Amino acid sequence: MGLDSPVAGVLALIETETAWFLALLLAGAALHKLLAQTRARRAAGELLGVSWRVAAIAAGAAIAIEGLAAFCLVDPNSRAVGAALAAVLWSVYLGLMGRAIFVGRREVDCGCSFGKAHRPLGPWQMLRTGSLMLLAVWVAVAGLEPAVQGWAGASAASLGELSCECLAAFAFLALYVALDHVLGLAALRDGVMQ
Repeated sequence: MGLDSPVAGVLALIETETAWFLALLLAGAALHKLLAQTRARRAAGELLGVSWRVAAIAAGAAIAIEGLAAFCLVDPNSRAVGAALAAVLWSVYLGLMGRAIFVGRREVDCGCSFGKAHRPLGPWQMLRTGSLMLLAVWVAVAGLEPAVQGWAGASAASLGELSCECLAAFAFLALYVALDHVLGLAALRDGVMQ
C-alpha cells in the first residue's frame, strides 16, 4: 500500500484528528488543574501518598507536561514527541489509579473529570485512561513518519483542512466530556459501571 492509497489517507486524517483531540484534552486538563489547584494538589497527594508540598510539585509537573504535550501534538513535526509525553503521563496515571484500587482506596479523587464532582475510582476511570494512553501511543508511532510540511509551509488549502480537523477534534472532545458526565451520574456510579 503506497502513501497515496485511500486507506493511508484516511489513517492520516484520523491520526491528525486524534492528535488534535488529545491536544485539546491535555490543554483542558492543564487549564483545569491551574484553575482548581487545591483539587489538583489533593488528587496528586492522595494518588502518590505524599505530603502537600510534594503534591504541589507533582501537580505542577503534571500541568507542565500536559501543556507541553498539547503544544507538541498540534505541530506535525513534534507530534510524536507530544504523543509520547502524553502516553507516558497517562500510563503513570493508570498505574497510580490501579495501585489505589488494588489497596482498596477507591475513594481517592484522581481529579480526572473536568467537573467539581468527586467520583470513586473504578472501571470507567481505568478504561478511559488506558484508552487515552493507547491513542497517544498510536499517534506517537504514526507521528514518527516525517511530516511533509510544518506550520511554516502551510498553504491556504491546508489551513482550511486544519480548521476542519480542529472542528472534528472539538466534536470528539464534546462527546468525551458528555460521556464523562453521563457516566458520573449517581445511578450509573452505584450500578454496574463502578
